[in-house]
Amino acid sequence: MAILRWSLTSSLFPGLPTHSRSRFRLAFLVFVTALVAFAALRWQAPMIATAVCGLPLLFTIYLREIDVRTVGLRAVAVSGVLGLGLAVGWALIAGPIVAGAYDVALGAPADTRQVLLFGVAVPVSEAWAMIVPAVVVRLTDRSPRDALGGFAIGAFGATVFTGVATAILLMPQLAMGVTAPDRSVSSLLVEALVEGVAWPLVGVATGGIIGIALWFTKPANASRWHRSVVPTALILVLIVVTAMGVVDVIPLSSVWYGVLHLLIAAVAMLVLRFVVAAATGHRAPEAIGTAGQSSYPGVLGWLAAGLGVAVAAGVIVSARITPAPELFVCPPDCGRPPLGIPVENNPRFSGDDGAFSVAYPGEGSAYDATFDPPGVNGVELRYTGGDTGTLTFSGEPAGDRTAKQVVQQLIESRYQGAVVDYEIPNASVGYQPGYGVVADVFPTSSSATYTRLRVIVVAAVKHDYALIAAAVGPYHRFGPDYGDGHPSGANLELAMDMGKYVNSFRWRGDRYSRPS
Repeated sequence: MAILRWSLTSSLFPGLPTHSRSRFRLAFLVFVTALVAFAALRWQAPMIATAVCGLPLLFTIYLREIDVRTVGLRAVAVSGVLGLGLAVGWALIAGPIVAGAYDVALGAPADTRQVLLFGVAVPVSEAWAMIVPAVVVRLTDRSPRDALGGFAIGAFGATVFTGVATAILLMPQLAMGVTAPDRSVSSLLVEALVEGVAWPLVGVATGGIIGIALWFTKPANASRWHRSVVPTALILVLIVVTAMGVVDVIPLSSVWYGVLHLLIAAVAMLVLRFVVAAATGHRAPEAIGTAGQSSYPGVLGWLAAGLGVAVAAGVIVSARITPAPELFVCPPDCGRPPLGIPVENNPRFSGDDGAFSVAYPGEGSAYDATFDPPGVNGVELRYTGGDTGTLTFSGEPAGDRTAKQVVQQLIESRYQGAVVDYEIPNASVGYQPGYGVVADVFPTSSSATYTRLRVIVVAAVKHDYALIAAAVGPYHRFGPDYGDGHPSGANLELAMDMGKYVNSFRWRGDRYSRPS
């Protein structure tokens, strides 16, 4: 059947004649090429601007192409304004919630509550917010329209929503600089394709399908397929949105994360194609508006102009909000000695049937302790003060691995996409020489606000048993106004507490341990 000959352009921009589809197909390829090029060059600010504005620009050109007046200029405008307002509210409320989950839970397996909250509830709330503009327009404007007019109204509101929400959520990333020399090209490519292509396509599908459903008039001789396809498609869209949220919270490599999001977006486009076919099955889809008046230079020219303005604005904003490098002069910026309570005052945790023990902060401190959480043979400490973050002290059989191999395997398995900044010189655990690294993780999520996380992992092996200490929390540059007053290679608030607990590690049989 023709419906199975899937075409992204005909699904994304229905109602265009064949010659116009080729223009929009080329424009979409130009947009994706620019997005990939900025990511490959590590031009972070232009990449974000292109991801935020690319699809909304294309959809605005599409509305011009089909003559938005035939759809209803007021209805489209109301949908766009509602999408903008809802996006601001949703991003300000939901963004910090999800970002907090990434700050604290990175490196620990997601439990059922986290999956349900961050992988289901938050994405579904976003999907419901995206369809509100179309619902409001339908309730307040009873002007007669066809199903493809409803598609344009619903999809435009959802497209504005995703663009504005993405801009707000990624604003902290602009403060990290116009370029991102510390990030890997692969992580930037994944972020660009997820934020600029996958999630916006799902947004168009979600808003477009609800728009078609609200304005769809079934023909008198409608088949059972025509009667059921729209409700079924709505359920499938909610499943698609939930799938994207679940992918966000399960541990995956950045490559698989990006691939799965793109596959989910492709499924959403296929569902949209079926719905459009059901809505226009009784007449020619080209009947919408007076389509097909623009030339190739017209479509590409508007796209280039819009992206040029967006990129320039993104670069200017990034340059203005990125803090200037701090200069340290000693004196007076000599810092002060770190102060902390003696570690002997703290309780000790004994793990793996007494194979090791380690001190940890007791009740009344700024830490919440969890013993032997899923996937961790030790104690996990959630830092509830300051920058937040997580400390993990654990042990496991080395299996003839060196300390370096233990650290590398842990980073690869728990901290997907981490970029090693430097190796820690003379690293030790429990005063046993070992190996340690300081790395950066840039969490990729279709819903979370951007945060640069700093990871510190050190390990040592003795008696073929590895003791491991790991800290993860938001990157925060130390200086005269933050930390202990002087520059730090760690740039992590947890690092000021980590050392005393790392050196409290004891293996079974160490002379420091007391007989039971």
